[in-house]
Parts: sequence; C-alpha cells; structure tokens
Amino acid sequence: MRNRMRTCGTRRLALLPLMLVAFAACSEPEGAAQESAETVVDTSSIDRLFAEGFGETANAPIAAAGAEDPRAGIPYSSSSSRRGRVEAALADNLATNFSIRFAIADPAEFVRSGKASEVYKRELEARGLPRDTVAGATALMFGVAWEIANGKKLSPDENAAILRQATTLLRGNPLERQGDKERQEAAELRLITAGLWLEEAYVRAPFPEQMRELSDAVHGDMKKISNNDLRSKIVTAEGFVDR
Repeated sequence: MRNRMRTCGTRRLALLPLMLVAFAACSEPEGAAQESAETVVDTSSIDRLFAEGFGETANAPIAAAGAEDPRAGIPYSSSSSRRGRVEAALADNLATNFSIRFAIADPAEFVRSGKASEVYKRELEARGLPRDTVAGATALMFGVAWEIANGKKLSPDENAAILRQATTLLRGNPLERQGDKERQEAAELRLITAGLWLEEAYVRAPFPEQMRELSDAVHGDMKKISNNDLRSKIVTAEGFVDR
C-alpha cells in the first residue's frame, strides 16, 4: 500500500459547492433529455467540484445516524458505467480544476483508464472507510487533502473520527432525497480526486521540493473548493476542529 499523509478541518467546515452538474438540453424530448442527463457529467468548473460534505448545516448539532440506519452516510448502488462517465469528464478538465502541474506522465489517461479508481479503492480499504457511500468518499477526500497539505499521516482512529463527522454532517443533505446516479457522481468525483492526489504524492515522494509544491497546491485548491484552510485544522475524536 502506498504511503499517504494526514487530515485537516474544523468541527464544522464551510459549505462545499456542488461538485457536479448533470444536465440535458431543454429542447430535447423527455426521453432524450433523461438519457442525456444520465450520460453527461459537467466538471468544467472547480467551484462545482464538491457537493456539500462538511458544512454549516444548522445552528444546533445534528445527531449522528446509527450504523443500523440505512440512511447513514448516504449509500448508493454503484455502476461501473457511471464511474466511467465521471472519469472521462474529470480527465477532460484537469488543467481547469487543479492548480498543480502533474508529475504523473499522463494524468488524464491515469484518470480515464480507471487507475485513479483502483488507487482510491485500495485506500478506502486501508483506512477502514466504507465503499459506495458519500460519507466514505467525503472522509477520504478530506483526509487525503489534509495529509498532503500538512505533511502528516492520519491514524486509524483519526480516519474513523472523520468518517463519523462526515456521516453526521451529511444528515439532511439533499443527496439523501436523490437517486443512485446523483449520489454516485458526487462520491466518484471526490474519490477520483483523492486517488489522483495520492498517486501524485507517490510519484513525488522521493523529491522533497516537489512534495512541498504539491502540498501548497492541494492546500490552495481545497481553500478554493471548500473555503477551508486545512493547515489551520487538527483532528480530534470529534473530527476536524480549529487549532
């Protein structure tokens, strides 16, 4: 398993902009519009890259869903064809969505070929995070980003705390009322991004100056994506909190 780094955040992180827009031309007949909406994923703007994950959801804390609650973490039934569409859409917009100049030889092909997905699947298992849930995807993306931004590695307990926090803060999220398509697209964009960052960190690991460059880029991108300074956060039993 490849080495990865540590996580950051606050008890309640700022709202994340919506990560994807699936759309259909309004001039199409209903059947064609539905097909278009199922087949097009727009990731042309980093400002829409991440759906609400850790966010200011209410003035009062939200009770965490129990493990037996089928809503916990917003699960979805995974489809390889949906994953492929997200991979293709993200691969086509890497230069727009990420500030780093990748050291990976062909980052677009790395994403489009499914290799980034292979990385995130291994990492979910290594960190004890669930597959096919929006909470698991959110916890992985924020964990990886925090590790790279801070140059530290999360412990198993810290990964578990971030997952609990994500599960709690996703209660009441609009994705709970949407279908597998919307849930998986939101999750895949987070997961594939995490896989891409992890591979980039692996390639750069022998070169400290290149790792500092990646750390700064991920830190800056996450500030833009989520309005959070990951270097100002620590991880406690409650998840991300301000230093």
